[in-house]
Amino acid sequence: MGCWIQAYLPIELSVQLGQIFYFVVLPVLVLAGVGYAIQRWLGLEMITLARLNFYLTAPGMIYVSVVNSQVTAGQIGRVVFFCVAMIVCLAVITLVLARVRRIPPDQIKTALMTTVLYNSGNYGLPLQDLAFRNMGASSEAFSLQIFSVLVQNFTGFTLGVYWAARGRGNRHWKQSLIQIARFPSLYALAAALITVQIRGLLVRNYPMLSDAVEPFWYALDQMRYGYIPLALCTLGAQLALIPRGRDRYPVKFSVLIRLVLSPIIGLGLIYLLGIRGFEAQVLLIGTAVPSAVNCALLCVQFDNHPNYAARAVLYSTLLSPLTVTGVILFAQGGFLDQLRIASGQ
Repeated sequence: MGCWIQAYLPIELSVQLGQIFYFVVLPVLVLAGVGYAIQRWLGLEMITLARLNFYLTAPGMIYVSVVNSQVTAGQIGRVVFFCVAMIVCLAVITLVLARVRRIPPDQIKTALMTTVLYNSGNYGLPLQDLAFRNMGASSEAFSLQIFSVLVQNFTGFTLGVYWAARGRGNRHWKQSLIQIARFPSLYALAAALITVQIRGLLVRNYPMLSDAVEPFWYALDQMRYGYIPLALCTLGAQLALIPRGRDRYPVKFSVLIRLVLSPIIGLGLIYLLGIRGFEAQVLLIGTAVPSAVNCALLCVQFDNHPNYAARAVLYSTLLSPLTVTGVILFAQGGFLDQLRIASGQ
């Protein structure tokens, strides 16, 4: 502990926190702010924006990133297992604390959505890209984060739909299966994995094949570059539409679990699962992002306390720079290794 104090004096910590906020978090806020301002000024068509994200830039980004990725099957397995474990832990802790805090039963499922479903896509992906850009490892971080996005989206289309609909009737789980079948990113992932296998089989003819598909690859690559600005502007535009109200909801409860307890749980899982190095940094940073906008949209669709979900998304997003900056410093500042040494691992 003494070496930490000597290595990180308060003034040095302040400088590092300021640099992380300025160079990593602020660009995310600027692009989201642009979307917010345009929505307020011009009134964007959210359905069109969502479909552009859903059917164009996100599948292109996933396909190109996976094909270019050097992520191994073992890494993918660890990331997916970690993300599933995070969902289970967050759900259990939310239910226990909701009972302790005596949250009304009809609001508990909404509380679950605001803590378990987090914005790993249009907030987490740009954040990982910016956090590791100076190290020259943004593409690797991006590739790992993609599998967190897939787990979160799959959870949203299954558990999220169930919670939002409050489990009323069989038609809801059938609808969730239909939504999963329509999820373009799953097909983009499958196509990318098939492409990687074909590339391995045709390794001798790869240069000639590469030239033949160059125009298509260029188009897909442009989709990938369009993902971050479009996703963040869409996030800002969605936040601009969140209604204000005076209803009393446990918004602080959701925000504290999402921004404070979630990284702590993530840190514990990282050590329990023995995840180390760069992979541990990416996973820890990914746990600090705010509540997903999709949980607010699902609550609107099923009329399940939409104002509660919307405010949890809004305030967790507005407050996230404070916690995200600290988590990035912790992940990249050597503290993970120091804790491992202190624990004897």
